[in-house]
Amino acid sequence: MVSGNIKPRVLAVSALLIACNALQASDVALEEVIVTATKRETSLMETPASISAFGEDARDLLGIYNGTDLVGRTPSLTITTFRVAIRGVGRPNLAVGSEPGVGIYWDGVYNTENGIFDYNRYLDIEQIEILRGPQGTLYGRNSIGGAISFTSKRPTEEWSGELVADVGNYDSYLGQGLVSGPITDKLGVLAAVSKIEQAGYQENTFNGKDYGQNDTLYGTLSLEHQTTDNWNTIVKVVGLDRGYRQDAGYILEPFNRDLIQQFADVDTGELLNLPGMFAKQNFVNMRQGLAVTNPTLDDIDDVRVDVDPNLENRRFFMSMNSEYSADTFSVKYTGGYNRYWVDTRTDADHSVAAESGVDWSQLLFLGTPVSELTGFGITPAEMTYNVNQEARFSSHELQYTSEWDGDWQLLGGLYYYHSDEEQVVSFREFNDDLMAVYEYFAPFVGGTVSDDNFLYRGEANVDTRSYATYGQTSYSWTDRTTLSAGLRYSYDEKKGNDNTFVQFVGNPDDPTVFRAQDDDWDRVTWRLAVDHVLSDNQFVYASIATGYRSGGFNFQKPSDSPDVDVVKPESLLSYEIGYKASLWQNRINLSSSIYYYDYEDLQVLKQDVVNGIGLNTFVNAPEAHAAGFEFEGQALLTDNLLVSGTYSYNWSEYKDFFTKDANACSLGPLSEGMSLDPLCTEDLNLEGNEFPLMPENKVSANVSYFWDMLNWEWTGTLSYFYTGDSWATPFNNPLYDKVEAFDSWNVRLRTLSPEQSWELTAYVDNIEDDRDITGLGRPSTVTQNATSTVLQPRRYGLEVRYKF
Repeated sequence: MVSGNIKPRVLAVSALLIACNALQASDVALEEVIVTATKRETSLMETPASISAFGEDARDLLGIYNGTDLVGRTPSLTITTFRVAIRGVGRPNLAVGSEPGVGIYWDGVYNTENGIFDYNRYLDIEQIEILRGPQGTLYGRNSIGGAISFTSKRPTEEWSGELVADVGNYDSYLGQGLVSGPITDKLGVLAAVSKIEQAGYQENTFNGKDYGQNDTLYGTLSLEHQTTDNWNTIVKVVGLDRGYRQDAGYILEPFNRDLIQQFADVDTGELLNLPGMFAKQNFVNMRQGLAVTNPTLDDIDDVRVDVDPNLENRRFFMSMNSEYSADTFSVKYTGGYNRYWVDTRTDADHSVAAESGVDWSQLLFLGTPVSELTGFGITPAEMTYNVNQEARFSSHELQYTSEWDGDWQLLGGLYYYHSDEEQVVSFREFNDDLMAVYEYFAPFVGGTVSDDNFLYRGEANVDTRSYATYGQTSYSWTDRTTLSAGLRYSYDEKKGNDNTFVQFVGNPDDPTVFRAQDDDWDRVTWRLAVDHVLSDNQFVYASIATGYRSGGFNFQKPSDSPDVDVVKPESLLSYEIGYKASLWQNRINLSSSIYYYDYEDLQVLKQDVVNGIGLNTFVNAPEAHAAGFEFEGQALLTDNLLVSGTYSYNWSEYKDFFTKDANACSLGPLSEGMSLDPLCTEDLNLEGNEFPLMPENKVSANVSYFWDMLNWEWTGTLSYFYTGDSWATPFNNPLYDKVEAFDSWNVRLRTLSPEQSWELTAYVDNIEDDRDITGLGRPSTVTQNATSTVLQPRRYGLEVRYKF
């Protein structure tokens, strides 16, 4: 039986808490949320910036467990496996030598890795703040598109803790524990551990193994010391160990199993493009004669390969925040160190060698079957694609914040960042017979064949150092109007080198190419803003700001050229107007903003194909523009009913951008030997094309209902998500690059015991079990097929939480 006298406990929705007065229902309102986006503690609804904030109660209510959940409820945010973008601005390249466009800050420490989105359901995270727009004045480096800030929980003044267990479909299990309290009067501790296991969604019909697993062990320890009444220091240490079979990707089209003969100049007989997708690499279509069709066409979660995909990831992170507060100012030091390791392996030919095999008797060379020349008949491919990366990051920041009486306030600081990154990318063929055939052809095409069976191997190292000084001041012009101005000087320097080996490319006597490059860039960025209070609960703001992303290098290029492509730094001029209001006695909160971006030398990701090897590179678009509208709203319509939602509209276009689509020779009929087609070798005019990773429309909506039953408090929440059409590459090719709109529904039922020590949550994500495409890659130069990412299948489970 549902009670009519509703007294819901404090709950959070998106950025705001619902505080319910136990005596009068009329006092129920949306509670104030404090954010630190401006490096000061301010109310979310009084902060003149586009911010989404998610505290612990908000995440529990809405089921925000990972990056996908954050994306669904944040305007203009996109997160893929390795990339984060806000308003279309993100990391242009996964390789060393490039920089992210969105800064990720963990307790104020900048890093470039986004694994934190999926480590542990944010067990030890107090709040997540997502700042949209350039943060070039106050935040570390390369936050031209925005910043995502994670704030950890602090040790508590009294001993407390929680235990969490979750069981769900796909054999998913989660166990977590956190304990916090004082060791002495001045020293507090927080310790937490998390273990997540899950079977995969994909099934390999060849060996019965499942892919897309999760096996993550996470641990953290925080110490907080209150040295004096004015001096406080927090040290946090994190360790992570992940090792599992990742998914093998989703190929959603038929395999090409036809024979492709070599293409030669009719006058000279010169081989322009031997059969297969790698010009000068693979002489054959690796799936020629494949005995099976693509199993994914019958069941989206079926795959058939003989090399298990594998991912191993380890991370060590340490941060320190030490702050001294006086009557009129505070000084804060923020420092941190990251070390990151990742190794991945996938089946590059995406097939089973025992079921495939190129029949060299059907392939002719100078009119003679290749099998008669080499002595090898059928040689199936057994190729792997491997990425090994190790990185070390450290940063230090010293910040001064005024606490003056009067109309003026000042915030300023010094910043230093250093990273050392190493990466090895390789294609390796493990069939010695196939390598022997390649060896036979070496004298005819030049170059050499690897003794270690590498078709391609590129190793790169980049050392980056960044220095900055910044300051921002605000002036209360009137009781209702505040002016602010900020200035930052940034200096970046990079030194890097690489060495690459490409089969049949370069000097046969010395086939490994060594390169080195160093460069530096500096820039002054600034911000001017005004905010004006319209009434006690409404205000508007406007800002003009610049953003900057340092330049970089394209290393690991699969050619014999000693030159390194240097990419220019990126600049942005941003205009933004916003409105925030708390209406109906603080039962409705509204936030909206309109922005316009003017880019110079926008860094754009594209896939380049050189000597048959497809690698991600980035280039500059000299001129580009973007604009959009964003909205967030929450309304407590009754004491029992809360609705919330977000919407974003984004428009973008390149104005001056010419570049070639080298990957186009892997598409459709162009794959059959037409590597010299002008589409692949000449620059294309991309004026008017839209940015990738920038859906035009994005919507989320949540409805939560609260009631009491059996002396327990109950909450039911239904959520809807919609992401509009977007493009996977800047070429906007409708046949290969368009990601169609998709949507999904989630539902949660949560109940709390009378003393609120026990909490039970049942949930279903992706209720309709739709498996729409969420990301689309260009066709591989190995398989001729594109690999997609798709919505996870329907997930359901039961979470039990005990607090003490």
